[in-house]
Amino acid sequence: MSKLVVLFVLLATTLFPKDATESFPFLGITLSSDKVDVESSVNIPNPKEINFGLRYGKQTIDWRTMFTISGNNNFQTFSIEIDKILMDDMFGYPEVRPYLGASLGYLHYTDFLTEDNNGFYYGGNFGFLFYITDNIDADISYHYNNIEELPPLRNMQGTTFGLHYFY
Repeated sequence: MSKLVVLFVLLATTLFPKDATESFPFLGITLSSDKVDVESSVNIPNPKEINFGLRYGKQTIDWRTMFTISGNNNFQTFSIEIDKILMDDMFGYPEVRPYLGASLGYLHYTDFLTEDNNGFYYGGNFGFLFYITDNIDADISYHYNNIEELPPLRNMQGTTFGLHYFY
């Protein structure tokens, strides 16, 4: 639990830029596929989940902060994600931008467990932003998260496709 507190403090301190850098708010939708790893002592196959989500965030030239809520009938998540956009100095703000990030989230899962269970997760992600127009970008990413206090679930990993509208 102490890892979650430290990670949350680090994420919260980077939510808002310290200088007067211009920020670009956005709304988005996501489609993700997650594989949830289950402890080997439990005789249940590792489930795959397809999730739809909504996203709100702000982006500067170097950083992006997002709040995402996603899920399906038996798998719901709420997460905060901080991403550092990489290699702009090398390429001069290209239309394809790689990023590396960290996330902290809350998970509610009911698929094979005997009762509804809730837990926290934290992890990392990397991906690419593709600028389609001045107001729309596409986001393709891979994420890996450790799940805390929700046995028999251990971690989840997968890919996400997002579309964002900057307003």
